[in-house]
Amino acid sequence: MTGQAITDSASAAQVFYRKWRPSSFSQLVGQEHVSSTLRQSIKQGRVSHSYLFCGPRGSGKTTTARIIAKAVNCLDPQDGDPCNACEPCRTINSGQYMDIIELDAASNRGIDEIRDIREKVNFAPAQGQRKVYIIDEAHMLTEAASNAFLKTLEEPPPHVIFVLCTTDAHKILPTIISRCQRFDFRRIPSEQIYGRLADITENEGVTVDPEAIRLVARHSAGSLRDAENLLEQLVVSSTSGTDGVTLKQVEELLGLDNGESSLELVKYLLMGNTSAALSAVNRAAWSGTDLRQLHRQTIELLRAVMHLQWSSEDAVDLSEDVTSQLKELVGNLPAWRIIRSLKIWGDVNMRYDAPSTLPLELAVVEICEDTAPPASQSAPAGLPARAAAPPQPSRAPSNPPPTQRRAPEPAAARPAGSTQGQPTGQRRPAADTGPISELGVQWLAAIKVLNRHKGKKYNLGALLRDCKASAVFLEENTLVLGFSNKANLERMQEEMEDPGSRRQVAEAVTESFGATYEFRLTMANGVGATANTAKTAQQSSLVRTALGMGARVLEEIEE
Repeated sequence: MTGQAITDSASAAQVFYRKWRPSSFSQLVGQEHVSSTLRQSIKQGRVSHSYLFCGPRGSGKTTTARIIAKAVNCLDPQDGDPCNACEPCRTINSGQYMDIIELDAASNRGIDEIRDIREKVNFAPAQGQRKVYIIDEAHMLTEAASNAFLKTLEEPPPHVIFVLCTTDAHKILPTIISRCQRFDFRRIPSEQIYGRLADITENEGVTVDPEAIRLVARHSAGSLRDAENLLEQLVVSSTSGTDGVTLKQVEELLGLDNGESSLELVKYLLMGNTSAALSAVNRAAWSGTDLRQLHRQTIELLRAVMHLQWSSEDAVDLSEDVTSQLKELVGNLPAWRIIRSLKIWGDVNMRYDAPSTLPLELAVVEICEDTAPPASQSAPAGLPARAAAPPQPSRAPSNPPPTQRRAPEPAAARPAGSTQGQPTGQRRPAADTGPISELGVQWLAAIKVLNRHKGKKYNLGALLRDCKASAVFLEENTLVLGFSNKANLERMQEEMEDPGSRRQVAEAVTESFGATYEFRLTMANGVGATANTAKTAQQSSLVRTALGMGARVLEEIEE
């Protein structure tokens, strides 16, 4: 796809993402489902009075809004695309068109700004046929401003078009969403970003190593604007030599070390070599590698190992050399170790403590020190037989069948460090070291989504992390969530009474499981599952005496 620069007198001084911004629907990258629909609506003269563009940053929302504004005012549209040659098109490209009003809702979010729009919306266009209002970051409008905007948005004058752009559509009032035609923009695939960057470098007359462009495309995480900004940094900082921009320059700018540290670290983690993995983390830190980038690269490699384990190589976007090394590693690994490593390493929070190696070192020890496989050696349902770990002695007895109740464990049989006798509020939940089924993996994905959502009082993901993957199961159409901590159970029950919190949990579960379920909250393994358990147990004088001495009810067995 060949890009076209927006030509104007100041184009030489413009940054890449503005200079090479698409000027027609045909130039949009990775959003064909949006551009084809909008182009047809322009051709048929069926343009809506209001649009809502949702999607991640750098995916083309505001650019598409400007193309719509140009297309509806173009004097000679070409198959639904603006001609970019008539006077209105040239004026819009140079940013001098008076009938395109852009409003940043992040800094103009109050009711006064909306009242100003309502007062001026009835004025006829000054230059063209249609007046277009582009409201960026529309989710930042206050509730009062949004309500004041409703009537104008639903029935604007015939010469007005509203385009609302947002990265967080769930924060916009449903009454506003229902008044707009909604288009969801997707993250742009790295291969399409690579093609766009290659076109830019060719038109700019600069030499860039194809592998360097590919790394920039992967690092941008689906944002074309981020990729273009990074490419411009590289072009500006490169020397005037014949080599141009090299892969090494990209790695230095991003704080990478050509992937050697992360690849070495992944091998040690999956082999359970604690000493070597700790040394690899510290060597990377001493050599100046950005630890956040090391963390991110390692997650990418562990994810690739997971896909290779289950023969999903199409989802792996790595060089052939790295992929071949990971394939050699996969054949000798049990499936549970890959999932455990990816889960623990992915939970490391590098946002607030990036300069310190401690978070990564703790994750290394947690992954490597549990060298014995889980008690159950069988592969989870639906997995290939080769994914199961080879039989070997287990340090713990096998779990009893789910239909058989297990009697309380004698004190002598409990491992050192047991919390027996401590108050329930001080009891720490045991680590979830058992094999993770497909249901468990889906539950972990739902928790990851909910980490970004706050309920009425608490962070929903933080509360639901108390439900281990092995303690979540289905009863017909009900998802049973087993909590380790009673306080977290009570807090979550309070959150689920709030419609907003319950809706967020339901949406995350539906997205991860692909189905809609009811919810039942309980205590894991039946400990404190209901208030009736403790009440029934306390009817015995012997139990009351034990409770008075500091004991607690673990389980009530019916005879």
